[in-house]
Amino acid sequence: MMTDRKLFLWMTLAMLGWGVSWPIAKILSNYITEHELVTYRYALTVLTMPPILYWLKLSFKIELKNLLLAIVIGVLLIFYTKLFFLGTKHGTAGLAGALVTTLMPIIVYVLMLLSRQKRPQIRDWLALTLGVIGVATMIKVWTFEVEQIFNISNVYLLWAALCWALMSIATAYTKSIHPVVLSFYIYLFATLIDWLVFFNPSSGSIFAMDQIFWAGFIFLAVGSTTFATTVYFLGIQKLGSNKGSVFTFLVPFFAIGLSMIMLDESLELTTVIGVVMTIASLMILNNVGSKTSNK
Repeated sequence: MMTDRKLFLWMTLAMLGWGVSWPIAKILSNYITEHELVTYRYALTVLTMPPILYWLKLSFKIELKNLLLAIVIGVLLIFYTKLFFLGTKHGTAGLAGALVTTLMPIIVYVLMLLSRQKRPQIRDWLALTLGVIGVATMIKVWTFEVEQIFNISNVYLLWAALCWALMSIATAYTKSIHPVVLSFYIYLFATLIDWLVFFNPSSGSIFAMDQIFWAGFIFLAVGSTTFATTVYFLGIQKLGSNKGSVFTFLVPFFAIGLSMIMLDESLELTTVIGVVMTIASLMILNNVGSKTSNK
């Protein structure tokens, strides 16, 4: 029992690490550009992962197919990180975290339906409708004119959710590789490609920046990425994907709560209601998926 409790605690801390990444990104947007964030963040992540791989006794060996997929996913990660960073910069971090983390799995499910990998049922459509209403509630769509619905922040966040959804689908095609090893190569290629193609150090030396920057930057790279990702994958191995994925429902609430604490953002009732509706939608979809797979 104690083992389960400790595992649940570690998984909760991992979700806390993911949730805090949204207000931290908002803070770091005052210091560096989006591509500086990508290069610096994932470079530090890559440097901190080999000790994890050594501790887990994992090999760096990777098959060519998985290597090519890691490159593709790395490119998608660059664009996801850029869009998530710009979405928080131009909007509120709490809403951004809630919107993207709940919208991502819905997009994955819709893409699977469109590709006919899943046979849609009435329950699926009802769940998706509930999810769409939840997202619309979060952004208070009824208060906007058409051009306001597609304001710059919302557009960035929608594209970020799509990029992550595509990453999830591409990851499903990898075979016979530990997810922590795959993550190492994804971060490695994201760092190298962004540095070679997009990197432009226009904000000055990061070594001249203050303690607020360094505290946020180190936690984002190590706490929210190396630590949280590793713990999540290890938790999934112990708990199983269905039970382990439930913990991800904590992320939007952590993003909202920590944005209130760190950025003094106000709590919108519509955001909470929208998150609850969207999570209910995801739980219904997950149940449908698990039942289908068991048949």
